[in-house]
Amino acid sequence: MTIDHAEMCRRVSVGRPSLQRWIEAGWIHAPSGDGFVAFSEMDVARAHLIRDLAGPMGVNPEGVAVILDLIDQIHGLRHALRGLSMAVGAQDPEVRRRIWSDAAHPPSGPSRAAGALGGRPRAVL
Repeated sequence: MTIDHAEMCRRVSVGRPSLQRWIEAGWIHAPSGDGFVAFSEMDVARAHLIRDLAGPMGVNPEGVAVILDLIDQIHGLRHALRGLSMAVGAQDPEVRRRIWSDAAHPPSGPSRAAGALGGRPRAVL
């Protein structure tokens, strides 16, 4: 189901100028086709969050941008983790066991930091 500007404003209880500012700020993406802008249910939920942050919670525009960016990053990380989990799940049982064991007990100390910074890498499966 797609929602037009008027319906979005009604459902979120904001004026069109506010919605337009959010679109211009890149906080809400307004996909369009054939001259018609349509929003999704996800856009409505995001607009509710923006309204609450900028309104009753009193977050300034810079803060709203930071919060939305962090939420987007979390969403991206969850998507990547889901893909990684599916890839691990497709491995042989012994490989899966070793991966989950290594994940539960990651190495500590300088060797881990050195690997992350380009030093001698840890053995990879």
